[in-house]
Amino acid sequence: MVTFSTAHIFGFGDAQIIGKDAEGKNFNKKTPLSGLTKLQAFVDHVKTFKPADIALTDYHVIHIFNNFDVRYLGTPAKDAPSETKSSWTIKWSDLNPTIVGDLIDEVYSKN
Repeated sequence: MVTFSTAHIFGFGDAQIIGKDAEGKNFNKKTPLSGLTKLQAFVDHVKTFKPADIALTDYHVIHIFNNFDVRYLGTPAKDAPSETKSSWTIKWSDLNPTIVGDLIDEVYSKN
């Protein structure tokens, strides 16, 4: 997996990855979600960690913080009560590194 600090999967249709390359130069790459073949496996994996008290909704954004955690921020339903939770966090150590790495490498390679 490429070294990165943060990646974002935006529900509006883009992915972004931020980090430093092998030469220590900063990078900030964006690519459309439509071209990502590893995205669905990653999203499905993240959804397996949804706590029972969270309403599953489409994501507004999924933040990936390298070696720390992944945060799924759901889009609350318009008719849901205000106390309805639609977001959760997954510890990095609980994630499948192959699924995460495949997505990160794909996003990085797109630009």
